[in-house]
Amino acid sequence: MRPKDRRSPAASSGARVQTVFIVLGVLLAGAAAYASSLIFERQEALAKISRYNLGWTAGQAVQEVSRVQASLGAFALTRGEDELDAVRMWVDIVESRITILRRGETGAFIRADPELDRIVNQMAAAIDAARPLLESLNEPGHLMQLMRNLQQLNAPVARLASVAHARGADLAAQDTRQLDRLQSIFSNLLLGLIVCCLALTVIASWRNRLLAKSNAEVQALVQDLTVTGKSLSDANHRVQEAMAALTEQNQILKRRDAELLRQNQLFDAALNNMSQGLGMFDAEHRLIVSNRRFSDLFRLPADAAKPGAHAAELLALAGSASDGFGKVVTEAAWAEHQELAARSRASTFVREDEEGRSLSISHQPLADGGWVATYEDVTESRRAEARIRHLANHDAVTGLPNRRQFSERLGEALRDHGSHIAVLFLDLDQFKNVNDTLGHQAGDELLRSVAARIREILREDDLVARQGGDEFAVLMKGKAAQPEHAEALAVRIIEAFATPFAIGNYQASVGVSIGISSVTAPMASAETLLKHADMALYKAKAAGRATYRTFEASMAAELQARMDLETDLRGALERSELEVHYQPLLDLRRGHLSGFEALLRWRHPVRGMVSPAEFIPIAEDTGLIVPIGEWTLRQVCMDAATFPKGTKVAVNISPVQFAGTDLLELVRDALARSGMEAISLELEITESALMQDSEAVVELLHRLRALGVRIALDDFGTKYSSLTYLRSFPFDKIKIDQSFVRDMATREDCLAIVRSVARLASQLGMTATAEGVETSAQLDQVREAGCTEAQGYFFGRAEPVESIRRWFETTRPILVANG
Repeated sequence: MRPKDRRSPAASSGARVQTVFIVLGVLLAGAAAYASSLIFERQEALAKISRYNLGWTAGQAVQEVSRVQASLGAFALTRGEDELDAVRMWVDIVESRITILRRGETGAFIRADPELDRIVNQMAAAIDAARPLLESLNEPGHLMQLMRNLQQLNAPVARLASVAHARGADLAAQDTRQLDRLQSIFSNLLLGLIVCCLALTVIASWRNRLLAKSNAEVQALVQDLTVTGKSLSDANHRVQEAMAALTEQNQILKRRDAELLRQNQLFDAALNNMSQGLGMFDAEHRLIVSNRRFSDLFRLPADAAKPGAHAAELLALAGSASDGFGKVVTEAAWAEHQELAARSRASTFVREDEEGRSLSISHQPLADGGWVATYEDVTESRRAEARIRHLANHDAVTGLPNRRQFSERLGEALRDHGSHIAVLFLDLDQFKNVNDTLGHQAGDELLRSVAARIREILREDDLVARQGGDEFAVLMKGKAAQPEHAEALAVRIIEAFATPFAIGNYQASVGVSIGISSVTAPMASAETLLKHADMALYKAKAAGRATYRTFEASMAAELQARMDLETDLRGALERSELEVHYQPLLDLRRGHLSGFEALLRWRHPVRGMVSPAEFIPIAEDTGLIVPIGEWTLRQVCMDAATFPKGTKVAVNISPVQFAGTDLLELVRDALARSGMEAISLELEITESALMQDSEAVVELLHRLRALGVRIALDDFGTKYSSLTYLRSFPFDKIKIDQSFVRDMATREDCLAIVRSVARLASQLGMTATAEGVETSAQLDQVREAGCTEAQGYFFGRAEPVESIRRWFETTRPILVANG
């Protein structure tokens, strides 16, 4: 061997080391390449983790579809704008979720599965169909259509979430196994590298530097592996959080399902508790939905009103029910539904059957050609309306037309008959006596009998109406309404009332006063005609009742004069035009003054002294007597407080004052303010006051008597049932009306009445006062008849308080001595 071919041991060793390093370098290069491949696989595995978001995305879609349905349920209950905005918002969110499901890794995954891709397309189609319905959600049927479209998504969307969750779980398990495999390989590779490093250390210490570098690289690799392990741990934690979120979403979905169920139950409850029957029909006239009232109203069998049933069949069943609406009503309703559906028009109409039962139907068209109808039995309400219309135009007691209908008929007659019209106003005489004596029920019975008797007398074309209270009116038309015919009718009515009316076990005698007004010129107004009839009635009553009067032009002037007097009277008290004058009363047994009667006088600045006979009736009719009577009583008490002690003063109390004021409190206050002794005050009342409410008036009189006030019964013998009132209350005095005193000398019956009343008063312990004594002969007669007190012009007229002071200067009046 040549020297140059020889190699030293060191060179050989170096060559071997070089070979070893080459081999080790190759091994390390292979190991590095393999490690790079493993790292690439690790990155791919990490990329697969992103696919775990698929389940969360699908779960969000389920939740958002459910929220759209919940918003629709809230809107169905409230119909508010806030709820409608919520529906629109959640529809937009679902539409955005569909876009997310179609993009990126999620979209690729869904497109890879035909079933999932079909579900997403179904969601998109439902949202597209919902858009036009949202714009007209308040229209009938649109809300129900949208809810049905969205309810069809519940199962597919739930399927999408379920498949996504399952696929995500499988991928997570597969990636976890791959990561475990990579970890094992990395561990083995690390072990091999460590062995190689030890071998290099043993073989070539001088390669320590290289080995140190390799060791540093290995340490870096170990750090990378540590970081990778931590990343895998974090990924695993995120997967667990995602699973927890999915679990929470499932719970939310369950709660949403429960809420939807509750909303559906509330909707069913509201639908089935409607007072109207409701039916919704499609374009083919088949039932979509109905409530319980629909079946009950039409007496349908239990399973008849089910979805798909034809409207004609249902109405035919309803028409054949024995206790339901008849065939005529149901066939008419079906024909109307068909016509309205063909023209897509809304309408509300009522159909009535042979037995008078009424069915109200409301028809509202739907956009698809169907309709929603409500049905209501309005039989009772229509009958009630008819009764109300009758009551509005008729009197409830007599059944006659009332004032309102009479005025309408009078207006029509004036338009149709021109000047051939006559009106009779009737007012019953003594009706109040019957009402007060026998009671209001007997009074109503009397009114019915009066109405029947008047109808018997009238012609068929004549109209009688009750104007109110005990007043009636008769309308005559045509040629029979001439004044002479109207007067002849008035006479027949008055004669008919001469026969008493049978009221139970009693016979009631009432008369009637009639005022007649005839149209004397065309274009006369109803108001004028009624006013003239009322004027004529007033004159008939003033003439003594049980008679009639026909309107004359002079009556209008008299009425105007009365109205002018009433106007002046309203201000007389404020203008201090009223005065109290006093007329003396003489004690016939002792022959001296016993007291005075206070009499009201009106000193008008233009008219002069107005007679009480003129203004007192007006004051009573208008109610002015209440404040005037109050002022009079207070003024009398103030004047009488200045009279000598024991001087009695009598004050007349109008029947109106018993009802218009607290008479007891008024008397108590007047006595207290004036200081007058109650025993010196005497209140004179007429039988008319007792006739108002005898029990209440008698009770008030007892309470006045308890104050010490004396009570006198004025104008005795001129009214109804006087002896009854003497028995009901122990009066202190009876005043015999001057009409009996005036005719005592010429009429034996008047003398007998005065003697009887005086004797009756004596036996009852009452004073008997004779009114209207004007001559000495009359004075002798009343004294002989037994009267204990007298009053009249023979002793003196009524004078102001300043003029009667002379009566207190003597205890024995001259006129009494002359008698």
